[in-house]
Amino acid sequence: MFKITVILFALISLNPASASPEVKISIETDIYQYAQELLAGKTPLTITDFSGEHSQRAVVEFILVQKALALGGLNLDFSFTMGNYDARNTKLLQDGLLLINFDTMWLSHVNMLKEDVYISDAVIRKGEYWAGIYTSQQNKEKLSIKNLQQFRELTIASSKYWHVDWQTLSQIKAKDLIHQEEWLSMAKLVSLGWVDVMLAPFTQEKPFSYQGKNYKIVAIEGIKIALNDSRHFVVSRKHPYGKKTFIALQKGLKILRQQGVIKRAYQQSGFFNENAKDWTILNKSLLNERLPTGHTKK
Repeated sequence: MFKITVILFALISLNPASASPEVKISIETDIYQYAQELLAGKTPLTITDFSGEHSQRAVVEFILVQKALALGGLNLDFSFTMGNYDARNTKLLQDGLLLINFDTMWLSHVNMLKEDVYISDAVIRKGEYWAGIYTSQQNKEKLSIKNLQQFRELTIASSKYWHVDWQTLSQIKAKDLIHQEEWLSMAKLVSLGWVDVMLAPFTQEKPFSYQGKNYKIVAIEGIKIALNDSRHFVVSRKHPYGKKTFIALQKGLKILRQQGVIKRAYQQSGFFNENAKDWTILNKSLLNERLPTGHTKK
């Protein structure tokens, strides 16, 4: 899935003018910029409308996690650094070098790390995650797919590091499952027609699509894939601020859940999407089967 990782690193310095520790955050450039569009100069705590041209799951979670921490009573001064740490965030969490992952993670993955991390309450609950099947806009033949057997005949781009995505596609027994580490690389391969399809969350409005420099992908109408797991924020047990961060996070998430903010945020971003509510679930018959053991990142 559209897997974009935001990392809250270990304490680097203490601002002498403030009692709040300064913490560096590394984030993918596009997500940081999209979040700034949505924030429009406001603080995350004040955001009530999560809609916007580039609003998506990772952007919503970038704001939700900061709202939760603030509501939970934890004050941290964030400084942002653009970068890609997708391939090493799990190791950083385990080693205590990474305080908290701003991007939610699958429970089936983080359960393997529970000796080293705290796992938050579910932010996206099991049964709430549906992925669209995206292809090139010019790929008209593939846009007519209607059933699981047709889907199995496609070449599909995904990542072994996206554990539930990879497990789900392996369970489906796709003819050709192609590993790519970065979402952008997948999108470009699919847009060029070199790979048939990839999974990605739904966007706000139909026709569901993603577009950027040198790529455009569109969702195949009427079909979707169920990713049958929950997603959670993860905090390192070994980081010196780990315990207090987890306590604040849990408190804040409970408040956001009670206020309906979590559900509204995902709805306004298009992730929870009424326009795809009745689309056919291609892997519905497989949902009760046990998923195979996933690949570990490290």
